[in-house]
Formats: sequence, structure tokens, C-alpha cells
Amino acid sequence: MRPPTPADHGGRLLGSPVVTGSSRAAAPAGGRPVGPSVPAAVLAAPTAEALAILPDEPSRLFAGGLSNGGCFARPLPIDTTCASAARRYFREAVSSLALPSGLLHDGVTMASELAANTLHAQRNAARSAVRHPAAAGIPEIWLYLRGTSRTRELVCKVFDTERGWNADTATGLAKAPVDSVSGRGLQVVAGLSAGQWGCHLSRSRLGNWKVPGKAVWFALRIPPAALPDHLGRPRYSPEALTDELEAMLADRGLAGSIVRADLGTITVLSLSRHLTVWRHGEVVSWRSPSGSYQQRDLGDLVDVAEQIVCAHEEAAAADPTQRPS
Repeated sequence: MRPPTPADHGGRLLGSPVVTGSSRAAAPAGGRPVGPSVPAAVLAAPTAEALAILPDEPSRLFAGGLSNGGCFARPLPIDTTCASAARRYFREAVSSLALPSGLLHDGVTMASELAANTLHAQRNAARSAVRHPAAAGIPEIWLYLRGTSRTRELVCKVFDTERGWNADTATGLAKAPVDSVSGRGLQVVAGLSAGQWGCHLSRSRLGNWKVPGKAVWFALRIPPAALPDHLGRPRYSPEALTDELEAMLADRGLAGSIVRADLGTITVLSLSRHLTVWRHGEVVSWRSPSGSYQQRDLGDLVDVAEQIVCAHEEAAAADPTQRPS
């Protein structure tokens, strides 16, 4: 399956992580607790052992729900129930937003299509996990709000560990043929999202292993009236937000590669010889592997972190001397 890339993608629309929970289930002996929103049927050893859900009371800024600037993340089953699970999780994630019924229907439909179209990749990832136990192979659905003003977009992504495309020669995935059975669902996504969708390299968010893979996504513009009045986090200093950004990148499995330097009002985060992130005041910037210059508002932490993770994965894929960790 090779999903298409919208013409206006240009690597500018991506996003980032964090599981929100309501109550915690009992932890298995010697293991970490599994959140209640994960149906038992979804999990099978060693997947259950690999999955680690964050505690109910978030200790980090980025660990809040959608309305608090965080990211909703859940595992998807590796069977034909993945589409119905995606629909259920989508409704759960947006329950704090007053979405119009039509917009909710479109979002549920597209989330279902992304999950259904990734089922083949999910099965491949499951077979790979049997051959290589170090690979978690857990498909995931992520939802978060992008933007820093009352004009926000709801971003939904489905992640799997089978990249399925050549990151060295393309910025997205080739368009599916008209007669392609598996590609028609993605064409539905393209239509309902008005072209605001695509695919990019990323890393998983759930579990003890943060493995590389791809995320197929769509975005929906949210009417200001549908947003809660308390949307977003309190205003923190750029220094505090930089600390959170570093923690988010570390949480995605990049902790061992981050070298930080604070120079007055400037902070430098070096992730590899190919990727350096600069924070000057409330602006974050870096140069992507394609050579384009990226600049983002530091306050949009989830999106900023995901953009940087994507740039890191693209740089690693383009460098034959580096192996995905």
C-alpha cells in the first residue's frame, strides 16, 4: 500500500505525543501498569509487557489532554477490529470539544479509513516482532490540536512500524491507482480532509521501545466555537518550554543523542551531525534534511516535537552510516 501525498504537503504539517488516562489498572507482577482505555483483547505478550501508559496525574506540560495542549495516543489491534477501535478512540479523544456533527462524522470516517489501510502493515509488523523481539510493532492512533491561537486544527495520525516507502527519494507516498482496492480509503481521506493529509517518518509513542516507522495523517480545521474557553496551557517561559521540548524528544527515544547548550537567550539542541535545533526567544528553528529552513512557535510543543522527530528520522534514513534505533 502506497498512500498519496497532497500537493501542499511540503513537509510543513506534522505533530507529537502523550497518553492520557482516566484510572489505572493493576500492574502485572514485575511490570508497569496498563491503562484502562486499552481493551485486554488488544494486547498479547510481549505486546502487553511493551506497552507503558502514563499515570493519571501528568507531571509534564505535554502530558495533558487535547484541551490542555497534549496528545491522545492509544494502541490499535492487529486484526479486523482496528477500524472500529479507531472510531471509538477518535470519539473518546474529541469528547471535550464541541465538534459539529458533520465534522465529527468526517473525522470518525477518516480515522477508520487510516486504521483499515494500515492493517496490512500492522500484520507485517506483528510477523516482524516474532522474528525480532526487540521491535514492539504496536500500531498506534494519535490525536492532538495544532496551533497556538483560536484557529486550531485537529490532527489525527495512525502510526505503524512498516515504513512502506523510500524516504530517500520522496517527501511522501505515491498516489494510489484509481483501481487500487486498498488505496480507495485513502482517497476518501484526501477528499474529506480537503487535501490536508499525508505521510511522514516518525517514531512510536507507546511502550518501552520507541521504534521508527511512519505516520499517515489528516487534519481538520476546528471552528473557534467548538474549542473550550480554557484551551491550552498557561503561559510558561521560553526556558521552561524548552525543557519540555527536550523531555518530549527524550521520551521518543532520542535521549542518548541530545546534546544541549544554553547561551543566554539562545538554546541549542544537537540531535545528530545532521540536525541541530535552535531556540531563540519563543521561536524554534532547524534545517530539514532537504535543506529547507523550518521555523515554529515554541508554544506549539506537540507539533514542534513531531516535526523535529520527523526531521531526525529523515536524516537517519538518508545517512547509510546510521541505523534506526
